[in-house]
Amino acid sequence: MSSQGPRTFAWAVALTLVGAVTAVSAEDVEKRLRLGLSIGGFDGADNVHSPSANVRALFTPDDVFDSVIIDPRNDSGAVSDFGLEPQYLGTFSASYAFNPYWYVEGSAGYRQGDIGNVEVQAQFFGVPPQGLQAFAFRIFNLTGGTLTQVPLQLTTGFRFRPKAALNPYVCAGIGYTFNGFEPSDDLNNLSVAMDEATGGFAQLTGSGFTNPASFSELAGITVEAPDAAEWHVGAGVEVTFKRRWVVFADARYLVYSNRFALHMNGDSTELGISVPADQVQTTDPGASGPFGPYLFVTGGLLDGGSLVPRVGAPPGTDCSIDPIACVFDGPPDGQLDPGYYYVHAGSVRYDGVTLQFGVKFTF
Repeated sequence: MSSQGPRTFAWAVALTLVGAVTAVSAEDVEKRLRLGLSIGGFDGADNVHSPSANVRALFTPDDVFDSVIIDPRNDSGAVSDFGLEPQYLGTFSASYAFNPYWYVEGSAGYRQGDIGNVEVQAQFFGVPPQGLQAFAFRIFNLTGGTLTQVPLQLTTGFRFRPKAALNPYVCAGIGYTFNGFEPSDDLNNLSVAMDEATGGFAQLTGSGFTNPASFSELAGITVEAPDAAEWHVGAGVEVTFKRRWVVFADARYLVYSNRFALHMNGDSTELGISVPADQVQTTDPGASGPFGPYLFVTGGLLDGGSLVPRVGAPPGTDCSIDPIACVFDGPPDGQLDPGYYYVHAGSVRYDGVTLQFGVKFTF
C-alpha cells in the first residue's frame, strides 16, 4: 500500500465522523433529566520539593558574601517531590436544565492513587564518601500509601450552543470529598522502626556532624487525611452523536479547604533539620542553624545492606568483631542499620485538576 493509503483512510474516517455529528441535531434538554457516566484522572497541583540540594548563602550586615551552608544529603534526591500522585477517577452524574442554556448537576465520584515520595536518606556506618564528597548519603524513596477519595459535587453550568451538535460549556460549583488512607508496608515499617528507636540530633558542621547532646526515644509517623470541602471551576464540550446521547470531555480545577500530611516524631513533617534554600545575614537569628540529621548508634530505620570485608582485608575477617576492616557494601541482612538519617515528607493541599471523558443520556 502506498503512503497515501493510510492518509486517505484517516481523512475518510474524519469526514465520516464530522458528517455524522453534523447530521444529528442537538438534543433538547430543557426541563429534562440527564444521566452521565465518565472516566478519567486527577492530577494533584501541590507538592513539597525535596530539600536535599538546598544551599543557604550567608552575607555580612554590609551585604558582602561570607559563606554558604550546603545540605549534606545526596543532591540526586532533589528530583523527588512529596505529594499526591496521579489518580484514576470515575464519576456518575445527574443534571437538570432549567432552560436551553442553564443547568444544575449533582455528581458522585471515586478516585484512588498513591502518596509519594517519602524520602529517606541515610549515611550508614562503614560507608566512605566517594571522590571529593564530604558525605555518603544514600536515597530511599518510599511510597507513603494509597489515598482513596469520594468527591460529591454540586455544579451549575452554562451551555453556549444548545441547538448545535457541538456544544461547549463552562461550569462552577462546590463539593465535599470523603478521604481514606491506607499506609504502605514501607511506611508502616518505617513508623514502627522510628517508634522503637533511640536517636539524637547531630548538628551539621563544616565537614561532618557533632555528637548528639543527648539521645531519646522517638515517636512514629502519624497521618492526617481529613475530609474536605472544595470549590471548582471547569469547562468542556458535548457532542451529540445519536438521539438522546452525547459524548463529552470535561476539565475542572479544584481548590480544597484542607490538607494531607505525614508527621513524624511529633508534629514535624521531617526527621532532622534541613538547610533552607535562601539568603540571610550572618547576624540573623538562626543563620548558622542548627541543621543536621538524627544519629542512631544501635539499630536504625532501614535495612540498607551489610558490612563485608574491604578489598585487601585479612582472610577470615569477621565484620561483627572488626568493623574497621569492612565496608557497608553487602546485601540487606534483615537488620536495621545504624547511621545518620533524614526523613522528609510534608503537608500538601488536595488541590488538583480533573480530566474526564464520558457519555450522557437524556430522558
